[in-house]
Amino acid sequence: MAKSSRSSTSSTRSPSGGTRRTDDAPTENILTLIHILSNRITRAFSAEVEPKFGISLPEWRVIMTLAWRETSTANDIIAIWSLDKMTANRAIRKLEEADLVRRRRSADDRRRFDLSLTPEGRRLYDKIVPAANERYQEIVSVLSRDDRHVLGDQLSKLLRQAECVKRNK
Repeated sequence: MAKSSRSSTSSTRSPSGGTRRTDDAPTENILTLIHILSNRITRAFSAEVEPKFGISLPEWRVIMTLAWRETSTANDIIAIWSLDKMTANRAIRKLEEADLVRRRRSADDRRRFDLSLTPEGRRLYDKIVPAANERYQEIVSVLSRDDRHVLGDQLSKLLRQAECVKRNK
């Protein structure tokens, strides 16, 4: 009898009522794969960057956004990263308390607050970028430059579609 190349297999009931092998389940749905990839990237960040630099992933996202843009608002950051308000506000508050982010009332709209990195926040960003880029390169190294470009285009299409679906609800 031929031995399976998979070391362990199990089955589960699929939503349609049939059975399927659980070790194959994630590859059946592209959105499941995206979710799993996102979780694994988060774990890689949490294992490497968070303990070394003392910031969480949401805090890193705030810092990155403010490094890319001189100023931004909490609502901008929430929209860019699809963060929930509480997570974003908690991250911003913690970064403010650590003197990494500065919050100032907007000159254009007194109801809005502009956020920016402090010099210390910029220094932290500059320290973290090499480790974050190394992690990124480790993950994407299995893809050619062309594959990364195509994948980026395809993921951008899915993001736009997901935004359209959200607005239509």
